[in-house]
Amino acid sequence: MPGGSVLSDITGQLHAGPALWRTFHEICDLGPRFSGTPSEAAMADYLERYLRGAGLADVRRWEFGYTGWRCTRCELSHPGAPPGWEFRLMPLVYSAATPPGGVELETADLGRGTAEDFRRAGHAVPGRAAIVDAEYSFSVNSLHRRRKFLPAVERGAAAFLLVNARPGRFPVTGSTSATGSPIPAVGLSREDGMLLRRLGGKVHLDVRVETAPARAANLIASLPGRGGGRKVVLSAHYDGHDCGESALDNATGCAAALEIARHLAARRGRFANDLEVHFYTAEEWGLQGSRAYVNALSEQEVAGIALNLNLDVVAGSSKFTFLCNGFADLADWVRGALADEPARWEVSEWVANNSDHANYVARGVPAVRILAGLDENESNCGFHLSPADTSDKVRRADLTAAAGAAARVLLKALEAEGPVARTRTKGEAERLMPHYGFAPPPVE
Repeated sequence: MPGGSVLSDITGQLHAGPALWRTFHEICDLGPRFSGTPSEAAMADYLERYLRGAGLADVRRWEFGYTGWRCTRCELSHPGAPPGWEFRLMPLVYSAATPPGGVELETADLGRGTAEDFRRAGHAVPGRAAIVDAEYSFSVNSLHRRRKFLPAVERGAAAFLLVNARPGRFPVTGSTSATGSPIPAVGLSREDGMLLRRLGGKVHLDVRVETAPARAANLIASLPGRGGGRKVVLSAHYDGHDCGESALDNATGCAAALEIARHLAARRGRFANDLEVHFYTAEEWGLQGSRAYVNALSEQEVAGIALNLNLDVVAGSSKFTFLCNGFADLADWVRGALADEPARWEVSEWVANNSDHANYVARGVPAVRILAGLDENESNCGFHLSPADTSDKVRRADLTAAAGAAARVLLKALEAEGPVARTRTKGEAERLMPHYGFAPPPVE
Protein backbone atom coordinates (compact mmCIF):
# COMPACT_ATOMS: atom_id res chain seq x y z
CA MET A 1 0.00 0.00 0.00
CA PRO A 2 1.53 3.37 -1.04
CA GLY A 3 0.49 4.99 2.23
CA GLY A 4 1.95 2.24 4.37
CA SER A 5 5.32 3.91 4.76
CA VAL A 6 3.64 7.25 5.42
CA LEU A 7 1.47 5.73 8.14
CA SER A 8 4.42 3.94 9.72
CA ASP A 9 6.38 7.18 9.73
CA ILE A 10 3.54 9.19 11.30
CA THR A 11 2.57 6.64 13.94
CA GLY A 12 6.20 6.00 14.79
CA GLN A 13 6.80 9.69 15.44
CA LEU A 14 3.54 10.05 17.37
CA HIS A 15 4.57 7.24 19.70
CA ALA A 16 8.28 7.99 20.03
CA GLY A 17 8.42 11.76 19.84
CA PRO A 18 7.35 14.34 22.44
CA ALA A 19 5.56 16.70 20.02
CA LEU A 20 1.98 15.47 20.46
CA TRP A 21 2.17 15.53 24.25
CA ARG A 22 3.91 18.91 24.22
CA THR A 23 1.31 20.39 21.87
CA PHE A 24 -1.50 19.12 24.10
CA HIS A 25 -0.02 20.86 27.13
CA GLU A 26 0.72 24.06 25.23
CA ILE A 27 -2.97 24.25 24.33
CA CYS A 28 -4.04 23.59 27.91
CA ASP A 29 -1.68 26.30 29.12
CA LEU A 30 -3.57 28.89 27.04
CA GLY A 31 -6.56 28.53 29.35
CA PRO A 32 -10.11 27.28 28.82
CA ARG A 33 -10.66 29.14 25.49
CA PHE A 34 -14.24 30.27 26.14
CA SER A 35 -15.65 32.04 23.08
CA GLY A 36 -15.21 35.79 23.21
CA THR A 37 -12.35 35.73 25.73
CA PRO A 38 -8.62 36.51 25.38
CA SER A 39 -7.95 32.79 25.87
CA GLU A 40 -9.93 31.93 22.73
CA ALA A 41 -8.14 34.67 20.78
CA ALA A 42 -4.77 33.34 21.98
CA MET A 43 -5.71 29.88 20.75
CA ALA A 44 -6.67 31.21 17.32
CA ASP A 45 -3.27 32.89 17.08
CA TYR A 46 -1.55 29.70 18.27
CA LEU A 47 -3.32 27.63 15.61
CA GLU A 48 -2.42 30.03 12.84
CA ARG A 49 1.24 30.15 13.87
CA TYR A 50 1.40 26.38 14.20
CA LEU A 51 -0.22 25.66 10.84
CA ARG A 52 1.92 28.19 8.99
CA GLY A 53 5.03 26.92 10.73
CA ALA A 54 4.15 23.38 9.70
CA GLY A 55 4.10 24.45 6.05
CA LEU A 56 0.41 24.05 5.22
CA ALA A 57 -0.87 26.15 2.35
CA ASP A 58 -3.54 28.83 2.44
CA VAL A 59 -4.04 29.13 6.20
CA ARG A 60 -6.99 31.46 6.64
CA ARG A 61 -9.55 32.67 9.13
CA TRP A 62 -13.19 32.11 8.18
CA GLU A 63 -15.20 34.69 10.11
CA PHE A 64 -18.84 34.52 11.16
CA GLY A 65 -21.15 36.50 13.37
CA TYR A 66 -22.96 35.27 16.45
CA THR A 67 -24.59 36.62 19.60
CA GLY A 68 -21.90 37.14 22.20
CA TRP A 69 -22.75 36.40 25.82
CA ARG A 70 -20.99 36.59 29.16
CA CYS A 71 -22.06 36.12 32.75
CA THR A 72 -20.98 38.71 35.30
CA ARG A 73 -22.65 37.17 38.36
CA CYS A 74 -23.93 33.70 39.17
CA GLU A 75 -24.94 33.17 42.81
CA LEU A 76 -27.40 31.00 44.69
CA SER A 77 -28.29 30.83 48.37
CA HIS A 78 -30.74 28.98 50.60
CA PRO A 79 -31.75 30.15 54.09
CA GLY A 80 -31.48 26.61 55.47
CA ALA A 81 -27.96 25.91 54.24
CA PRO A 82 -25.33 25.13 56.93
CA PRO A 83 -23.38 28.17 58.19
CA GLY A 84 -20.57 29.03 55.83
CA TRP A 85 -21.86 26.80 53.02
CA GLU A 86 -21.07 28.28 49.62
CA PHE A 87 -22.97 26.97 46.63
CA ARG A 88 -20.63 26.35 43.71
CA LEU A 89 -22.37 26.93 40.43
CA MET A 90 -21.75 27.97 36.85
CA PRO A 91 -24.09 29.47 34.29
CA LEU A 92 -25.08 27.47 31.24
CA VAL A 93 -24.19 29.24 27.99
CA TYR A 94 -26.88 31.72 26.94
CA SER A 95 -28.58 31.61 30.34
CA ALA A 96 -31.01 34.48 30.80
CA ALA A 97 -30.52 36.92 33.65
CA THR A 98 -32.67 37.11 36.74
CA PRO A 99 -34.36 40.42 37.60
CA PRO A 100 -31.92 42.94 39.16
CA GLY A 101 -31.10 41.86 42.69
CA GLY A 102 -32.04 38.25 41.97
CA VAL A 103 -35.23 36.31 42.49
CA GLU A 104 -36.67 33.94 45.09
CA LEU A 105 -38.09 30.73 43.69
CA GLU A 106 -39.60 27.57 45.06
CA THR A 107 -37.77 24.48 43.80
CA ALA A 108 -39.27 21.51 42.01
CA ASP A 109 -37.22 18.29 42.07
CA LEU A 110 -37.61 16.58 38.69
CA GLY A 111 -35.08 13.81 39.40
CA ARG A 112 -33.54 12.58 36.20
CA GLY A 113 -35.74 14.90 34.16
CA THR A 114 -37.41 12.32 31.92
CA ALA A 115 -40.73 12.92 30.18
CA GLU A 116 -42.37 10.79 32.88
CA ASP A 117 -40.73 12.90 35.61
CA PHE A 118 -42.20 16.05 34.08
CA ARG A 119 -45.60 14.42 33.63
CA ARG A 120 -45.63 13.27 37.24
CA ALA A 121 -44.64 16.74 38.52
CA GLY A 122 -47.59 18.30 36.71
CA HIS A 123 -48.45 21.74 38.13
CA ALA A 124 -45.40 21.76 40.41
CA VAL A 125 -43.18 23.01 37.56
CA PRO A 126 -44.61 26.38 36.43
CA GLY A 127 -42.98 29.33 38.16
CA ARG A 128 -40.42 27.20 40.01
CA ALA A 129 -36.75 26.37 39.69
CA ALA A 130 -36.60 22.91 38.12
CA ILE A 131 -33.84 20.70 39.58
CA VAL A 132 -32.69 17.91 37.25
CA ASP A 133 -29.74 15.52 37.07
CA ALA A 134 -26.94 15.90 34.58
CA GLU A 135 -25.92 12.61 32.96
CA TYR A 136 -22.76 11.18 31.48
CA SER A 137 -22.62 12.85 28.08
CA PHE A 138 -21.23 9.91 26.13
CA SER A 139 -23.71 7.11 26.67
CA VAL A 140 -26.36 5.83 24.30
CA ASN A 141 -28.65 5.50 27.34
CA SER A 142 -28.24 9.08 28.57
CA LEU A 143 -30.64 11.97 28.13
CA HIS A 144 -28.91 15.05 26.74
CA ARG A 145 -29.32 18.14 28.93
CA ARG A 146 -31.29 19.88 26.19
CA ARG A 147 -33.92 17.15 26.34
CA LYS A 148 -34.44 18.24 29.95
CA PHE A 149 -33.98 21.97 29.50
CA LEU A 150 -36.49 22.41 26.66
CA PRO A 151 -39.34 20.57 28.47
CA ALA A 152 -38.62 22.68 31.57
CA VAL A 153 -39.05 25.84 29.48
CA GLU A 154 -42.14 24.51 27.73
CA ARG A 155 -43.79 23.63 31.05
CA GLY A 156 -43.23 27.07 32.48
CA ALA A 157 -40.23 26.63 34.80
CA ALA A 158 -38.80 29.93 36.01
CA ALA A 159 -35.22 28.60 36.24
CA PHE A 160 -33.25 25.47 35.40
CA LEU A 161 -30.81 23.91 37.90
CA LEU A 162 -28.61 21.13 36.50
CA VAL A 163 -26.90 18.90 39.09
CA ASN A 164 -23.56 17.23 38.38
CA ALA A 165 -23.57 13.43 38.66
CA ARG A 166 -19.94 13.30 39.85
CA PRO A 167 -18.87 13.96 43.44
CA GLY A 168 -16.15 16.48 44.18
CA ARG A 169 -17.84 19.84 44.84
CA PHE A 170 -17.44 21.04 41.26
CA PRO A 171 -20.37 22.24 39.14
CA VAL A 172 -21.34 21.11 35.67
CA THR A 173 -21.98 23.40 32.72
CA GLY A 174 -23.00 23.21 29.07
CA SER A 175 -25.17 25.19 26.70
CA THR A 176 -28.89 25.86 26.63
CA SER A 177 -29.81 26.70 23.05
CA ALA A 178 -28.02 28.49 20.23
CA THR A 179 -30.98 30.86 20.05
CA GLY A 180 -30.71 31.72 23.76
CA SER A 181 -32.53 30.78 26.94
CA PRO A 182 -35.68 32.53 28.17
CA ILE A 183 -34.93 31.52 31.78
CA PRO A 184 -31.86 31.50 34.05
CA ALA A 185 -30.01 28.19 33.73
CA VAL A 186 -27.13 27.14 35.97
CA GLY A 187 -25.13 24.05 36.84
CA LEU A 188 -24.38 22.93 40.40
CA SER A 189 -22.13 20.43 42.10
CA ARG A 190 -23.52 17.06 43.11
CA GLU A 191 -23.21 17.96 46.78
CA ASP A 192 -25.00 21.29 46.36
CA GLY A 193 -27.79 19.62 44.44
CA MET A 194 -28.25 16.99 47.12
CA LEU A 195 -28.46 19.68 49.77
CA LEU A 196 -31.06 21.67 47.84
CA ARG A 197 -33.17 18.57 47.33
CA ARG A 198 -33.04 17.75 51.02
CA LEU A 199 -33.89 21.28 52.12
CA GLY A 200 -36.63 21.99 49.59
CA GLY A 201 -38.32 25.38 49.85
CA LYS A 202 -37.05 28.57 48.25
CA VAL A 203 -33.70 29.53 46.79
CA HIS A 204 -32.40 32.98 45.97
CA LEU A 205 -30.86 33.04 42.49
CA ASP A 206 -28.94 36.00 41.10
CA VAL A 207 -27.66 35.73 37.51
CA ARG A 208 -26.43 38.72 35.55
CA VAL A 209 -25.46 38.50 31.89
CA GLU A 210 -24.48 40.73 29.01
CA THR A 211 -25.12 40.08 25.32
CA ALA A 212 -23.88 41.87 22.21
CA PRO A 213 -23.21 41.09 18.56
CA ALA A 214 -19.86 39.34 18.20
CA ARG A 215 -17.60 37.84 15.59
CA ALA A 216 -15.38 34.78 15.71
CA ALA A 217 -13.18 32.88 13.29
CA ASN A 218 -12.76 29.26 12.26
CA LEU A 219 -9.20 28.39 11.20
CA ILE A 220 -8.78 26.51 7.90
CA ALA A 221 -5.61 25.16 6.30
CA SER A 222 -5.18 23.29 3.02
CA LEU A 223 -2.99 20.50 1.73
CA PRO A 224 -3.67 20.00 -2.00
CA GLY A 225 -3.60 16.53 -3.47
CA ARG A 226 -2.70 15.45 -6.99
CA GLY A 227 -5.69 17.28 -8.43
CA GLY A 228 -9.04 16.08 -9.72
CA GLY A 229 -10.01 14.34 -6.51
CA ARG A 230 -12.43 15.21 -3.73
CA LYS A 231 -11.88 16.85 -0.36
CA VAL A 232 -11.34 15.26 3.06
CA VAL A 233 -12.00 17.52 6.06
CA LEU A 234 -10.18 16.84 9.34
CA SER A 235 -11.84 18.91 12.08
CA ALA A 236 -11.69 19.74 15.78
CA HIS A 237 -13.19 22.56 17.84
CA TYR A 238 -10.79 24.83 19.66
CA ASP A 239 -13.14 26.62 22.04
CA GLY A 240 -14.00 25.37 25.52
CA HIS A 241 -16.05 26.29 28.55
CA ASP A 242 -15.00 29.01 30.96
CA CYS A 243 -13.45 26.66 33.51
CA GLY A 244 -10.56 24.25 33.97
CA GLU A 245 -8.27 23.82 30.98
CA SER A 246 -10.82 22.33 28.53
CA ALA A 247 -8.25 19.56 28.26
CA LEU A 248 -10.46 16.61 27.40
CA ASP A 249 -12.87 18.84 25.51
CA ASN A 250 -11.10 19.61 23.28
CA ALA A 251 -7.35 20.11 23.66
CA THR A 252 -7.11 16.38 22.93
CA GLY A 253 -8.75 16.67 19.50
CA CYS A 254 -6.87 19.85 18.61
CA ALA A 255 -3.48 18.41 19.51
CA ALA A 256 -4.12 15.25 17.52
CA ALA A 257 -5.32 17.18 14.47
CA LEU A 258 -2.36 19.56 14.57
CA GLU A 259 0.21 16.81 14.85
CA ILE A 260 -1.35 14.74 12.07
CA ALA A 261 -1.45 17.83 9.84
CA ARG A 262 2.17 18.65 10.63
CA HIS A 263 3.32 15.20 9.59
CA LEU A 264 1.33 15.38 6.34
CA ALA A 265 2.39 18.92 5.39
CA ALA A 266 5.53 17.83 3.56
CA ARG A 267 3.48 15.47 1.36
CA ARG A 268 1.72 18.13 -0.71
CA GLY A 269 0.48 16.72 -4.03
CA ARG A 270 0.96 13.09 -3.00
CA PHE A 271 -2.61 11.98 -2.31
CA ALA A 272 -5.58 11.41 -4.60
CA ASN A 273 -7.76 13.76 -2.54
CA ASP A 274 -7.21 17.21 -1.06
CA LEU A 275 -6.99 17.68 2.71
CA GLU A 276 -8.46 20.59 4.64
CA VAL A 277 -7.85 20.94 8.37
CA HIS A 278 -10.60 22.90 10.13
CA PHE A 279 -10.60 24.25 13.66
CA TYR A 280 -14.05 25.50 14.66
CA THR A 281 -15.05 27.77 17.50
CA ALA A 282 -18.38 28.39 19.30
CA GLU A 283 -18.90 24.62 19.25
CA GLU A 284 -19.83 24.77 22.91
CA TRP A 285 -22.48 27.35 21.98
CA GLY A 286 -24.60 24.99 19.90
CA LEU A 287 -22.09 24.09 17.14
CA GLN A 288 -22.34 27.59 15.72
CA GLY A 289 -18.92 27.87 14.07
CA SER A 290 -19.20 24.70 12.01
CA ARG A 291 -22.87 25.33 11.27
CA ALA A 292 -22.09 28.75 9.81
CA TYR A 293 -19.37 27.24 7.63
CA VAL A 294 -21.21 24.12 6.46
CA ASN A 295 -24.47 25.94 5.78
CA ALA A 296 -22.58 28.37 3.54
CA LEU A 297 -21.41 25.55 1.26
CA SER A 298 -23.09 25.14 -2.12
CA GLU A 299 -24.58 21.81 -3.17
CA GLN A 300 -21.62 21.35 -5.51
CA GLU A 301 -19.17 21.96 -2.68
CA VAL A 302 -21.01 19.50 -0.45
CA ALA A 303 -20.88 16.86 -3.17
CA GLY A 304 -17.11 17.35 -3.36
CA ILE A 305 -16.48 16.33 0.26
CA ALA A 306 -15.54 12.68 0.59
CA LEU A 307 -15.41 12.59 4.40
CA ASN A 308 -15.43 14.68 7.55
CA LEU A 309 -13.29 13.16 10.30
CA ASN A 310 -14.07 15.04 13.52
CA LEU A 311 -11.87 14.74 16.62
CA ASP A 312 -13.63 15.70 19.86
CA VAL A 313 -12.77 14.25 23.30
CA VAL A 314 -10.49 11.61 21.81
CA ALA A 315 -8.79 10.73 25.13
CA GLY A 316 -9.85 10.19 28.72
CA SER A 317 -10.30 6.47 28.23
CA SER A 318 -8.23 3.74 26.61
CA LYS A 319 -11.21 2.88 24.40
CA PHE A 320 -12.29 5.12 21.56
CA THR A 321 -15.15 4.79 19.11
CA PHE A 322 -15.58 5.80 15.49
CA LEU A 323 -19.18 7.06 15.42
CA CYS A 324 -20.51 6.77 11.87
CA ASN A 325 -23.90 8.46 12.36
CA GLY A 326 -26.22 6.10 10.54
CA PHE A 327 -23.98 5.63 7.48
CA ALA A 328 -23.82 1.82 7.31
CA ASP A 329 -21.55 1.89 4.26
CA LEU A 330 -19.23 4.33 6.01
CA ALA A 331 -19.05 2.07 9.08
CA ASP A 332 -18.04 -0.85 6.85
CA TRP A 333 -15.38 1.31 5.19
CA VAL A 334 -13.98 2.44 8.56
CA ARG A 335 -13.79 -1.17 9.79
CA GLY A 336 -11.77 -2.01 6.70
CA ALA A 337 -9.50 0.99 7.16
CA LEU A 338 -8.81 -0.08 10.76
CA ALA A 339 -8.24 -3.74 10.01
CA ASP A 340 -4.55 -3.58 10.97
CA GLU A 341 -4.91 -1.00 13.77
CA PRO A 342 -3.55 -2.41 17.07
CA ALA A 343 -5.18 0.15 19.36
CA ARG A 344 -8.43 -0.51 21.23
CA TRP A 345 -11.18 0.83 18.99
CA GLU A 346 -14.82 0.23 18.12
CA VAL A 347 -16.99 1.28 15.19
CA SER A 348 -20.58 2.32 15.86
CA GLU A 349 -23.41 3.30 13.53
CA TRP A 350 -25.17 5.24 16.30
CA VAL A 351 -26.11 8.81 15.41
CA ALA A 352 -24.73 11.61 17.59
CA ASN A 353 -25.48 15.28 17.08
CA ASN A 354 -23.33 16.68 19.90
CA SER A 355 -20.25 17.80 17.96
CA ASP A 356 -19.33 19.57 14.73
CA HIS A 357 -19.64 16.51 12.50
CA ALA A 358 -23.43 16.80 12.97
CA ASN A 359 -23.56 19.80 10.63
CA TYR A 360 -21.92 17.73 7.91
CA VAL A 361 -24.34 14.87 8.51
CA ALA A 362 -27.21 17.35 8.20
CA ARG A 363 -26.00 18.11 4.66
CA GLY A 364 -25.67 14.40 3.84
CA VAL A 365 -21.85 14.29 3.99
CA PRO A 366 -20.28 11.05 5.32
CA ALA A 367 -18.96 12.05 8.73
CA VAL A 368 -17.20 10.26 11.57
CA ARG A 369 -16.59 11.46 15.11
CA ILE A 370 -13.79 9.87 17.09
CA LEU A 371 -14.87 9.79 20.74
CA ALA A 372 -13.28 8.28 23.82
CA GLY A 373 -15.23 6.67 26.63
CA LEU A 374 -18.49 5.76 24.90
CA ASP A 375 -20.71 4.02 27.48
CA GLU A 376 -17.86 4.08 30.04
CA ASN A 377 -19.69 6.17 32.61
CA GLU A 378 -16.84 6.10 35.14
CA SER A 379 -14.13 7.13 32.68
CA ASN A 380 -12.29 10.42 32.96
CA CYS A 381 -14.28 11.67 29.98
CA GLY A 382 -17.06 12.46 32.45
CA PHE A 383 -15.02 15.34 33.86
CA HIS A 384 -15.60 17.46 30.77
CA LEU A 385 -17.99 20.44 31.03
CA SER A 386 -16.62 21.18 34.48
CA PRO A 387 -13.72 22.88 36.29
CA ALA A 388 -12.23 19.37 36.64
CA ASP A 389 -11.55 19.18 32.89
CA THR A 390 -7.80 19.45 33.36
CA SER A 391 -4.77 17.89 31.71
CA ASP A 392 -4.22 15.33 34.49
CA LYS A 393 -7.35 13.50 33.24
CA VAL A 394 -5.56 12.56 29.99
CA ARG A 395 -3.06 9.71 29.64
CA ARG A 396 -0.34 10.12 27.07
CA ALA A 397 -0.80 6.56 25.79
CA ASP A 398 -4.52 7.13 25.18
CA LEU A 399 -3.98 10.35 23.25
CA THR A 400 -1.21 8.78 21.17
CA ALA A 401 -3.35 5.73 20.34
CA ALA A 402 -6.31 7.86 19.24
CA ALA A 403 -4.11 10.09 17.08
CA GLY A 404 -2.53 7.06 15.43
CA ALA A 405 -5.89 5.48 14.62
CA ALA A 406 -7.18 8.81 13.30
CA ALA A 407 -4.13 9.08 11.04
CA ARG A 408 -4.78 5.59 9.69
CA VAL A 409 -8.38 6.41 8.71
CA LEU A 410 -7.44 9.83 7.35
CA LEU A 411 -4.71 8.42 5.11
CA LYS A 412 -7.09 5.77 3.79
CA ALA A 413 -9.57 8.51 2.88
CA LEU A 414 -6.90 10.67 1.24
CA GLU A 415 -5.84 7.73 -0.93
CA ALA A 416 -9.38 6.70 -1.92
CA GLU A 417 -9.85 6.98 -5.67
CA GLY A 418 -13.62 6.59 -5.39
CA PRO A 419 -16.29 7.56 -2.83
CA VAL A 420 -15.68 6.59 0.79
CA ALA A 421 -19.45 6.34 1.32
CA ARG A 422 -22.56 7.55 -0.44
CA THR A 423 -23.60 11.16 0.12
CA ARG A 424 -27.16 11.16 1.50
CA THR A 425 -30.06 13.08 0.04
CA LYS A 426 -31.66 15.95 1.94
CA GLY A 427 -34.51 13.73 3.09
CA GLU A 428 -32.16 10.98 4.22
CA ALA A 429 -30.01 13.48 6.09
CA GLU A 430 -33.03 14.88 7.94
CA ARG A 431 -33.84 11.40 9.25
CA LEU A 432 -30.34 10.99 10.69
CA MET A 433 -30.63 13.67 13.40
CA PRO A 434 -33.83 12.86 15.29
CA HIS A 435 -32.99 14.28 18.71
CA TYR A 436 -30.27 15.64 20.98
CA GLY A 437 -27.71 13.10 22.14
CA PHE A 438 -27.36 9.60 20.69
CA ALA A 439 -29.88 7.63 18.66
CA PRO A 440 -29.84 4.24 16.92
CA PRO A 441 -29.36 4.47 13.16
CA PRO A 442 -32.59 4.63 11.14
CA VAL A 443 -33.43 1.73 8.87
CA GLU A 444 -32.32 2.64 5.36
